Amino acid sequence: MSNIAIVGAGHVGVVYAAGLAELGHRVKVIDIDRRKVERLSKGSIWFYEPGLPELLERNLRRRRVSFTTSYAEGLARATFAFICVPTPTTDDGSLDDIYLRKAFDEIRKHKGRPAPIIVNKSTVPVGIGDALAREFANELTVVSNPEFLAEGRAVDDFFRPSRVVIGSRDRTAAEQVAELYAPLRAPVVFTDPATAELSKLASNAFLATKVSFANALSQISGAVGADGEKLGQVLSLDPRIGQGHLRPGLGFGGSCLPKDLAAVANLARRHSASADLFSAVAALNRGQQSRIVDLLKARLGELSGKRICILGASFKANTDDLRDSPALALARQLRELGAEVATFDPAANGALHTMARGWLSVARSAGGAALGADALVIATDWPEFASLDYTRIRQVMRGSIMVDARSIVRADSLRELGFEFYSFTNTEHSNGSTENGSSVPGTVHAL
Repeated sequence: MSNIAIVGAGHVGVVYAAGLAELGHRVKVIDIDRRKVERLSKGSIWFYEPGLPELLERNLRRRRVSFTTSYAEGLARATFAFICVPTPTTDDGSLDDIYLRKAFDEIRKHKGRPAPIIVNKSTVPVGIGDALAREFANELTVVSNPEFLAEGRAVDDFFRPSRVVIGSRDRTAAEQVAELYAPLRAPVVFTDPATAELSKLASNAFLATKVSFANALSQISGAVGADGEKLGQVLSLDPRIGQGHLRPGLGFGGSCLPKDLAAVANLARRHSASADLFSAVAALNRGQQSRIVDLLKARLGELSGKRICILGASFKANTDDLRDSPALALARQLRELGAEVATFDPAANGALHTMARGWLSVARSAGGAALGADALVIATDWPEFASLDYTRIRQVMRGSIMVDARSIVRADSLRELGFEFYSFTNTEHSNGSTENGSSVPGTVHAL
């Protein structure tokens, strides 16, 4: 059992605090936001992450985890100090290390004796680990240990990691960090700091590329009459390609993929390598929302005064994270064209009321968002959207256009209800139109 300090009570910091406490360690989390610390001390988490509230509450009761604004208190007797602070993206796509450096300065001021091993989990500029190790030589030992948590399943990812990456010039320190994860029985990769730092960026850049690759194929599929979803299934069964992130849709978002893709592109430009691939991935991702806007303009004509229902606002299901949300990017484009946009999200409605005041109508239910709508777009893959009462929703809508941008509902059942149905994958009855070329309800179309 070790004493562990965690700097930063954000998504990663809280998950690791509760997870390490569950493994039997004593964890103190340091954050300068007093209100955040007070809430967490009572077991109240301000973001949505399945399973995390129960995990945190259990370890608060056991007194294995606590929260403080004091570095001196948090670092007292700590053997390890995990850094889980944000690294925002700058205008050129690089990562800003200002919060990381502040954390190092505070640890140096308040460290005990012996000093804790610094375990950096923040996504950082490649090379910062070696730079900080030189800067704090003979004071702090730095180990790079990137996190690979996916929002919506972060608790499961903590306890069932696909790999643990540890980068350090100090093998003894690296093995001490690895020992913390021993109960999880995950593969451990020991490497140098720069490789560990780049591994996080590279992983997310590759996942982003898979998403955009699937979306590029969906455009080709629609043109030739193929099923983009089935195509993705065929590719994912190839062990050389692998499953996941091959389903066409509205695009990727969140706090990781867009940021890390931009960081890799920035690295490529800085070191005279081609960034064309990464730029194309980002451009294709942005274009997915424009495809829906173009469709709605073609079907509804002038969008000014039209009411569009968008189901889902978070960047994916099982999270309330609105950062870089494709759903909100779509909503903004529609608002710029004069459309009235109403939305509903099972987890993010609270945050929406704060950030969307004045430009986005937030409904209390899916039916409320659909009331009087000329078109409906499923923009986030919440499972409950697959089982809504679409008979009732069709009745309260003014129009019949439905776009399933996440391929979660059955095209045939929506067709039977009289919807003019579109998706990125379904091509069934894609030629369903009248003689003058206009679409009719009860047909299914590929975007």
